[in-house]
Amino acid sequence: MKFFERKIGQFVWFCAGLIFALSISFPDGYHIGAWLLFLSSISLFFLKSCWKNLDYDDKVLFYLFLIFLISIFFSILIDWYHSGIFIHKMVDRFSLIIVVLPVVVLLLRASGYKEVLWYGIFIGSISAFLVALYERTILGFPRARGAENPIMFGDISMLLGFLSFVGAIYYYSCKKTLLTVLFLVGGFSGVASSILSGSRGGWVAIPFIIAFLLWESRELLGRKRLVLAFITFLMMVSIAFFTPQTGIKNRVEAAVSNVSNYVQETNKVTSVGMRFDMWKSAVYMFLDSPILGVGESQIRNIKQDLADSGYISQSSVRFFHAHNEVLDTISKRGLVGLVFLLALYFIPLKLFMKKIRKGNNWNIKSYALAGAVVPMSYIDFGFTEVIFSHDIGVMMYFFSITIFWAAIKNEEKDNFLTLKRRAV
Repeated sequence: MKFFERKIGQFVWFCAGLIFALSISFPDGYHIGAWLLFLSSISLFFLKSCWKNLDYDDKVLFYLFLIFLISIFFSILIDWYHSGIFIHKMVDRFSLIIVVLPVVVLLLRASGYKEVLWYGIFIGSISAFLVALYERTILGFPRARGAENPIMFGDISMLLGFLSFVGAIYYYSCKKTLLTVLFLVGGFSGVASSILSGSRGGWVAIPFIIAFLLWESRELLGRKRLVLAFITFLMMVSIAFFTPQTGIKNRVEAAVSNVSNYVQETNKVTSVGMRFDMWKSAVYMFLDSPILGVGESQIRNIKQDLADSGYISQSSVRFFHAHNEVLDTISKRGLVGLVFLLALYFIPLKLFMKKIRKGNNWNIKSYALAGAVVPMSYIDFGFTEVIFSHDIGVMMYFFSITIFWAAIKNEEKDNFLTLKRRAV
């Protein structure tokens, strides 16, 4: 029986690693591991005993996901009641959270080879870079996109890069030099993939996330290595910025030019200019209906009215979201929706930060760092994109949070059993 449970556990964690490995380099690649996990979890979900091993924090995470899902469906029903239009796409997208719920329980029960997660992240980062390089240098694409649009490809690549850096910290704590170097390469590959995508929104997260990771690992690295890592990071950023092939300098200069043109009203129909118009229209809609928002179905009509009155440009009307997660939420779902969105960000972040502060066992702390990086990255990505308006954005967030939380709890259990055996 124990042999069977161990094999099941290994399969489950392999599927979890598969989500990261196939996430953006293959069409809908993240679905493969996710659905395998879901199918594996259905039987466990209906067992009453599955709740026995869940503590307060586990249930907080489970019910957070469930309540957020209910809040989305509630807003869809209200919108349907007022407009008579039922938004099927939103139902389809957020119904994916239902897939995650039994997986929370499954992963918390499954003991196995959790280190496969790091390998999955590494493969995902490297494969994203190879795809991005192929598209930019061989196919001549102006922006790498992989199996997604350039923005989502760039953001998820950046996330994989950050997680690879956490993997490098973990293997450094294990004194495995070769794997440490490989995961550093994986980290830079993820960041480079985002750069090749030209998605500027994800670049803003780089100094904040890197500073966070270095600060949290300062005792492990020591002062000299910490300074060396910081200097190396600055050098890499500088080289990337001034290398013409990366396109960073051109994209930054274009953004500055777009802002200048918008302020001077010489040209509002630019990438940044249309975003400003979308943000303006989102604020207008929020002020019109601050509690529950105007609903998904009304966005296009309201924006068209604003364009007709000259408040925004006609070019920005075609976008169905505000290219900003918070502004999009308050315009469509009001302050009620904002409360649930902030809870979705900060409750998991608080849970992971509590584990980071708990001790210096890097078998546990590394997964906590990886888990904390997910909401932190999504908060940054959300400044310039509505990442939850994409299936991959929903799936990668909820599954990543679940996977890293379950890895922490399993490591804590293994650590407790090890200490108990030593005591005996």
